[in-house]
Amino acid sequence: MIDFLRIDDAEISYTDSGGDGAPLLLIHAAGSGDWFTPLAATPELYGYRVIRMVRAGYTGTPAPAGLTIGDHAGHAAALLRHLDAAPAHVLAHSSGTTIAFQLAFDHPELVRTLLLSEPPLLEALADPKDLDVIGATLGAAIGAAMGATARGDLPAAFDLFMTGVCGPAYRQAMTEALGADLVSQAEDRCRYLFTDEIPALGAWTFTPEAAARLHPPVILIQGSASPPPFHRLIARLATLIPGATTATIAGGDHLYPFTAPKDLAKLITNLCATP
Repeated sequence: MIDFLRIDDAEISYTDSGGDGAPLLLIHAAGSGDWFTPLAATPELYGYRVIRMVRAGYTGTPAPAGLTIGDHAGHAAALLRHLDAAPAHVLAHSSGTTIAFQLAFDHPELVRTLLLSEPPLLEALADPKDLDVIGATLGAAIGAAMGATARGDLPAAFDLFMTGVCGPAYRQAMTEALGADLVSQAEDRCRYLFTDEIPALGAWTFTPEAAARLHPPVILIQGSASPPPFHRLIARLATLIPGATTATIAGGDHLYPFTAPKDLAKLITNLCATP
């Protein structure tokens, strides 16, 4: 069952498996609120209390203008407190990892373990040697997607963004994992990504000094088949975050929450404390 929570002027939604296992908060990536829907349903996580958060801007209700990454992290903190589910293991994918980072910076007492799955190729996080290539490829795709949004062509904007980030196989992977209706829903709700979320990501800051102060254990997750810039980003973060460890989804790429949810679930159960 999907529940809704109002926080100030924003709406988030969530599913909560309940039970007395260790809480596991899932923070989804950009483009769809359902990145972790397959993972939340895997039997491998039945020992955990799985809380799948759908961020403001993805629930079907318009989000307030100008939400920052800190605001989204505050929403996650409010949800954990509302459910009396802290401290929680926190798993986030791609752009969602910026929110998980900020949650750990601002509310370390709420985070038991920080699991960061392929953080996005932002200037603040990526290996500097990759910035020119990222700008020429991913930056161009995002620019074209924002242009399509301005023209009111959300399906084109969604396709340009997802192809740029995940490759042309994204639609088949999403459809097989979620069904065509949820893919269409993601297209219909993607305006927030281009009007508000991408600017918020661009304004977010990450410094070595902040990384060095991270309190909870940090696990960096990557797909073995993801493009090299993701691997170099993970390697860079591993040198900046004291005690961080790295784990790999064999054969996975940036779509592995859709294509390999059981492998991701097994990795979580192996790396996190006993539920």
